[in-house]
Amino acid sequence: MQLTDTLLTIVCSLIGLAWGLIYGLLPKKNDRLTDSQQRWTPVLPLIGAGLVVILILLGRDLASWITIGAMILGLLIGMIPPLNRAALKVWPWLRPRTDNLGQKRH
Repeated sequence: MQLTDTLLTIVCSLIGLAWGLIYGLLPKKNDRLTDSQQRWTPVLPLIGAGLVVILILLGRDLASWITIGAMILGLLIGMIPPLNRAALKVWPWLRPRTDNLGQKRH
């Protein structure tokens, strides 16, 4: 494996890990998403899938598999409750909606 292949794999896996963390830290229920989060939620899967498709089209099979694994790992890490709470204190953009605007009427 050449240096460029190694660097590409490392960079793409870090992007995949960050993607998974962001996706794992976002609220799971739509009524808990803020307006900004609602705008970005449809874009995140396109970014992740686009990265993997580009790697596949470039013939970087190892990098694409490692990126997929990093995305899954980041998603799982983001869903661990103690880590989720700590990360939400650090990154306020990822916090769920606190008002009742998203609540359904009964």
